[in-house]
Amino acid sequence: MTPLDHYVGQILDDKYRLESLLGQGGMGAVYLATHLGTERYVALKLIAPQFMRNEEFVERFKREARAAGRLRHPNVVDVTDFGFSSSRAERVAYLVMEYLDGCTLSDVLFEENRLPLYWVVDILEQVCSAVHEAHQQGIVHRDLKPDNIWLEPNGLGGYRIKVLDFGIAKLGETASVDVEHLPASDSAEDTATLVPSSRPIAATAAAAEIGKTIAAPLENLEAATLIHPSTASEEPAEDQADNGDQVTRMFPRARSTVAEARLTALPLSNGGDTGLTRVGAILGTPLYMSPEQCRGEHLDPRSDIYSLGIIAYQMLTGSPPFTGETTTIIRAHKESAPTPVRQLNKKLPKRVARIVMSALEKDPAARPQSASAFANAMRANAEGLGVLYRRAFALYSEYFPKFLKLSFVAHIPLILLTLILAALVIAQPHLSKLVFGISAGLVGVLQIPATLFAAWMISAVTAVLVTQLAAAPLKPVELRTGINVLRQRWRPFLRTGLRVFLRILIGWILFIIPGFVMTIRYMLWSPVVLLEGVQGKPALKRARQLAARSWWTVIIVCIFQLITPSLVNLLMVRLLGISRSVKVGRGIRVTGQFTSLTTIFVMPLMSIVPALLYLKMRQLGGETLTEVMTHIEDAEGTHSKWQQRMRSRLTVTPPTRLPTN
Repeated sequence: MTPLDHYVGQILDDKYRLESLLGQGGMGAVYLATHLGTERYVALKLIAPQFMRNEEFVERFKREARAAGRLRHPNVVDVTDFGFSSSRAERVAYLVMEYLDGCTLSDVLFEENRLPLYWVVDILEQVCSAVHEAHQQGIVHRDLKPDNIWLEPNGLGGYRIKVLDFGIAKLGETASVDVEHLPASDSAEDTATLVPSSRPIAATAAAAEIGKTIAAPLENLEAATLIHPSTASEEPAEDQADNGDQVTRMFPRARSTVAEARLTALPLSNGGDTGLTRVGAILGTPLYMSPEQCRGEHLDPRSDIYSLGIIAYQMLTGSPPFTGETTTIIRAHKESAPTPVRQLNKKLPKRVARIVMSALEKDPAARPQSASAFANAMRANAEGLGVLYRRAFALYSEYFPKFLKLSFVAHIPLILLTLILAALVIAQPHLSKLVFGISAGLVGVLQIPATLFAAWMISAVTAVLVTQLAAAPLKPVELRTGINVLRQRWRPFLRTGLRVFLRILIGWILFIIPGFVMTIRYMLWSPVVLLEGVQGKPALKRARQLAARSWWTVIIVCIFQLITPSLVNLLMVRLLGISRSVKVGRGIRVTGQFTSLTTIFVMPLMSIVPALLYLKMRQLGGETLTEVMTHIEDAEGTHSKWQQRMRSRLTVTPPTRLPTN
């Protein structure tokens, strides 16, 4: 029986019965427990009694529990309770978490080595969502790694990500770790070694000799980023799982049933032979630590971005960027450039590789500045034009009645002019050539602004609807939402649209190439004016900035936008049997006037594509849609109550209470 087995069967605080030991580490153990009130299984993290004699540790535990409890997010393991209890005259502390089935990302990488890009992006999106929420609350995780990313089955054959171990996060305090003076070692027997050279880290590090304590002088309990001593055990090596810098003993089903079976703190100890006064808690895993964390500097959310970059690097290549002895890894994080990810995975798109490498920049200012920005950029760069057009066709088919209604309303002036032109053709034998020519010419001239009106109205309303579907998919799709936004901003929209039209027109008149260039540069002006509240030159500048994030993508889309109407008209002409080289009857000529109205069906699809392209360009820049949705909601006016609740944060963090004397 292990030292912590004797707690099995005991009841803590008259609330939790400890059913079985799931795992143990340097700080204590994790048990499968039953909440007696609800008879639900929970994971209970029990802190070893010897820690309770240190008041500094007790305070740290309280901060850890509060940090974890503050986070309420679908991708964060839920901490439901914590407290102190007595067991056999011993004072113990405990932390209660939801009980999860599944496995860690480390388990997946052990068997799969590297993952396909679409899976990497999906995992990162969920992880970044959780990390971004923590950063919004001022919490830096400090120990992101595959062992702290849990894949929970969702019952539908898929999974939901849960990020673990926010308990070691800093809550606004200043770190004071100094790893510059980590003791050098002449042999593997004196230093913990991490060697995932040809096998995944979870497998090889467990086999490494991590049996010695690396110690450094600390100023506070939370400052150390060190390796803790493994506990003596007679268990076979395969029953132990390494967390990168610590050994945690795992018991049957522990890796598949409980989220927090990896403990992340060290026992306090006297210096002994080392001459030091303390050995602190692990606050980071060297394989995944940022350069500033290795230097012991104050950490902000960009430190977690670096760790996310390493995790992405490992998922895509099968190995972290730096391996070897702990001191070597720490030095590499601070001084060495990682091997470019495309050298290890040549199938990876260059744009994705650039984003991953940007997250691994030594300078925090050069990295993506938020977790959501990193995830958005990964998603946008991983998806090509094929995905964009598939999504456009999917939206068009799913909401076809609404898009058709919008297009019909926008085309009413053009339909009336087309009917007038058809009537002129029918009445041509009864009209003089002069009257017919003047009338037909006037109608033809009026068709230009009518076509512009239809195109701009459809483009504007579609941009609003597509953005709403992307940011708030639960909201019903209503045309009046887009029309309200357009009605509020029709003056700046019209002024900016005329400015763009004149520039493009002059470009086409002077020479084809300038006109094409202008069309590309200002392709995204419509959603910029409507959704971002800018107009005139700032709107044109913003449209150019968005397009500049991927000129080739915009150029290809622009070419498709220009040739699609011509191809559709040509197809309709062929189907109707109209040919310029053959004289046709008056009926066929009248029918020919209506081929231009095929844009009623084509233009909505052509408007969805730029709207999706606008969202893609925002993603490439790591931008969210929060501000855009604010503009849309302001135009909507009164919201239904359920929509307000869906948009509101119902879980509010209570204000921090100052201690009272």
